[in-house]
Amino acid sequence: MNRCSKIGKVSGLLAVMITGLVIFSTPDKDNSNSFKVDAQLNTQIDKTSDRDTFEYFLSDLVDNDTDTIMHRFERYNQQLDSSERLETALLGKYMRYKAALATLRDNNLNVDFQDLHQQMLLLQRAFFTVDEQYHLFSEENLLRELALLKKDIKESAQSSEEFQQRWEFELNKLPPVLRNSFRNASLLAALNETNILDTQSQFIAREALVGSEAAERLMILDQQRTDFDLHVHSYLITRDVILNNASFDDIEKEQAITDLRKSLFDNSLWRRIEALERIHDR
Repeated sequence: MNRCSKIGKVSGLLAVMITGLVIFSTPDKDNSNSFKVDAQLNTQIDKTSDRDTFEYFLSDLVDNDTDTIMHRFERYNQQLDSSERLETALLGKYMRYKAALATLRDNNLNVDFQDLHQQMLLLQRAFFTVDEQYHLFSEENLLRELALLKKDIKESAQSSEEFQQRWEFELNKLPPVLRNSFRNASLLAALNETNILDTQSQFIAREALVGSEAAERLMILDQQRTDFDLHVHSYLITRDVILNNASFDDIEKEQAITDLRKSLFDNSLWRRIEALERIHDR
């Protein structure tokens, strides 16, 4: 088969895909892309707290080793004002802690939640100073303690009214910020539980939790996520067809895939798509 014929086949394949898919575009408004991993290009670096920033950089640990993550973090840290810079050594501690925590959870799949909570506290003490523990984990630890307290109250209360009264009494002891954090965490857990429901039941459950307007916004977000997943799935299938076409050499395959990606996705999404390709190819 001559080169013109091959190019014609590729063009025909692209035409079929383009008629079946629309361009999915999400603008990238963050100018600090050099600090980000591929799948983060359309997201903002989380600066809510030091720990949130650490988690942001660790979110692609599956695809990048710890040295790469540390290098990206250091580049990000250097562009901050001196008063805003984070401790690089603390990120190193946090990465080691996360690795140990993953092992702890894998080895304690059937352990009681109270025991797991105590083991996590011991692990924190092994890696961090008292000040670092408070800085990184105080809210998380308190939320776990409240979850355990809530469980105890639920088990001992004689009625739902008694449970609600005792539970509200405990919540009202908290500072407003922590009280809202726990209620938000409980709300998020309740929203996640609606994912197993059918569309109508899910909307009704969400409406009861957050109101009609928010429930409608959640449905729109769900549909956007589903649409994007379908686009990527179709793209990866066609990409596999190109890769498995023995009549194309490596250069022709690469060009065909580039043309396909360019035709279906805005260029702000390309690095994200490339990251999904690597996950698909494992």
